[in-house]
Amino acid sequence: MARLFLLALATAHAHTLRHTPTPQHPYHLLAAKPAPEPTPAAKLLDVGAAAATETLVLLCFLRTAAALVASVSDARAKFVFGQLAWFLVVQGSSRLQGIVQKPDETLSPEWYGKVVKPSWNPPAWLFPVMWIPLKLAQTVGAGIAWRALDHKVFRSPAIIAFVMHLTLGDVWNSQFFVKQRILTGLLVIYSFWGVLVAATALLTNVSPVAGALVAPTVAWVFVAAALNLDIWYLNRSR
Repeated sequence: MARLFLLALATAHAHTLRHTPTPQHPYHLLAAKPAPEPTPAAKLLDVGAAAATETLVLLCFLRTAAALVASVSDARAKFVFGQLAWFLVVQGSSRLQGIVQKPDETLSPEWYGKVVKPSWNPPAWLFPVMWIPLKLAQTVGAGIAWRALDHKVFRSPAIIAFVMHLTLGDVWNSQFFVKQRILTGLLVIYSFWGVLVAATALLTNVSPVAGALVAPTVAWVFVAAALNLDIWYLNRSR
């Protein structure tokens, strides 16, 4: 809903620009100058900077939350604060990515509709239906592992890897859907999937229950990565 609102706002703004009179030509229609295509190096720098910034911010947030949890003596309060911290991280990381990226482009639903997709492309409604339970399971699993690790953050490879996978997922959404970079998105999503596999293995070593709760996301991201690969292949000459 928020993305559709931004799309409508951008459309209205563009309409205003096109019809703004100038001294020389009172009703001259101003043509939008297309932005130059970034170089591959610039795209990789964009991905790296966004991922590093969001990862650091989320880890610092968790470190602050760990200090809050440590200051509380009641076990129930510790549990609630810990789970609340992970709920904010897992559910709110994508909002943070929007702030980090500050994209000049706005989401275009028409773009994805025009992209050639494979015959096995899942229906659009399936994605939110799948992500809701997966995100909830991730929240619970991360909380379980964090308690087992005594709320360590920067000294825990499992927590760092888990946060990195969240960040790469957000970067993929930005690169693929907002910036419409199919090939860059392909590289990011396979990195996303690889880090997720590593995070799941590390979490399993800490707590088998935590690993089991995160594991279904591995399968779903693999499906999304395969879809991105097929979309790139079908649209490579366009």
